[in-house]
Amino acid sequence: MNNTSAVVDPRLLAKPKRLTSVVMMLIIVVGIMGSLFAGIAANTYNNSLMMARVRTAASALQPDDVKALKGNDTDLKNPAYKRLKERLAQIRLDNQGIRFVYLMSKPGKDVIFDVDSEAPDSRDYSPPGQVYYEASSKLQSAFSGSEPFLEGPTRDRWGVWVSALAPVVDPTSGNTIAVLGVDAPALSYYFQIFIFTLIPLCLAAIPLAGLLRDRKLENKEREIAALKNQFTSIASHELRSPLAGMLWAIQSMLKDNKNLTSEQKELLNDMYHSTEASLVTVNEILDLSVFERGQAGKMQHETLDLVSVVDEVRATLKLGAQEKKIKLSKVGDWPDHTYVSGDVAALKRALMNIISNAIKYSRAETTIELSYHREGDKQVVAVRDWGIGIPKSEQAKVLEGYYRARNAVKIQAHGTGLGLWITKLIIEQHGGTLWLESHENKGTTIFVSLPLHARTTDRASLSSS
Repeated sequence: MNNTSAVVDPRLLAKPKRLTSVVMMLIIVVGIMGSLFAGIAANTYNNSLMMARVRTAASALQPDDVKALKGNDTDLKNPAYKRLKERLAQIRLDNQGIRFVYLMSKPGKDVIFDVDSEAPDSRDYSPPGQVYYEASSKLQSAFSGSEPFLEGPTRDRWGVWVSALAPVVDPTSGNTIAVLGVDAPALSYYFQIFIFTLIPLCLAAIPLAGLLRDRKLENKEREIAALKNQFTSIASHELRSPLAGMLWAIQSMLKDNKNLTSEQKELLNDMYHSTEASLVTVNEILDLSVFERGQAGKMQHETLDLVSVVDEVRATLKLGAQEKKIKLSKVGDWPDHTYVSGDVAALKRALMNIISNAIKYSRAETTIELSYHREGDKQVVAVRDWGIGIPKSEQAKVLEGYYRARNAVKIQAHGTGLGLWITKLIIEQHGGTLWLESHENKGTTIFVSLPLHARTTDRASLSSS
């Protein structure tokens, strides 16, 4: 009977949400920071591009042509006006994203258009001398300066614009004789920046969506795992009582075996071992469900004599060992008493799992050695057998649960792959550690290290005095 398919790995239930939340937060932060950086970089690039365009355009104009303009409709017949008109129209064609290119002057208190890039039949055409009433104070003051500048978004009768303006300077006098402007529609200008800003957020949204989906799946898995765990616990409890009753009944029949034939005795023995193995499996599942439900922290914590616990477990398993002609021997220097703080039932269960495995996988007519020593404030119990051992490549796996070494499966010894793992969890709940040393075909030693209780030190001090 094997119920392990119904058991849920507690590592699945204990999957930390915190790590996923931290990763999600980092993705969001990186996405936002990336968007800010991309937006700033795009804005800086667009500004630099506009300034570069107006500087290049201004440097390409002939100051003599600009000075030849009168700022009224007589310029329409002026060859200099025509040359400048063609030049501004070409600048507009050569620079994608630029809507207007124009030349302005300030002969009096008002800023006027001298030349623009529009055809005379265009509704956006500004004839020479047209007053630009929307001129900002910055534009007004540009005629007394010599540095190009950027302004916008600004609204005028033609729309909303981002404008780059550069003074046209007379090389002879050094005075500003006009201001060249290039306009880009504000909507398209800032839409480009918005697109660049959006890219990092979109890139961050891809892994974020994946993590959110995984989180949703994990939550669903936890719900399913909790239901399976509840079912497993209830089913195991319901199975344990009848199995224990069957085991007791078979034991009674085997004791009173005067009227049984040899075939009946053999059948009862088979039933006994099968029922015993099933009861072990059920108990392991119940032990595991304690950890799955997070109830391991509710273990009793009292002062226990570790030597007494070991002796009780050894006495319980002595008959099972004798069937294989195996001796359970305490070797080395064992103290009369040594103390730990913990749950007596849980520690007995852990030690029974270790020694039962040693009996199960040991060769007949060998000795299982139980030794004891101290390491600082720790005390170590070692269980050494002379059995089949564990292949080196599989030693870590047998401590992870749900795994049996290939040589154990080969000899068809009953097992779920849970016993040693549950034992490790119990020992860790007591503040200890469990590890092993094994050589295939030579045997295995399981080490259990537990914190030394203060009472042990007190007893040792009293004995020495």
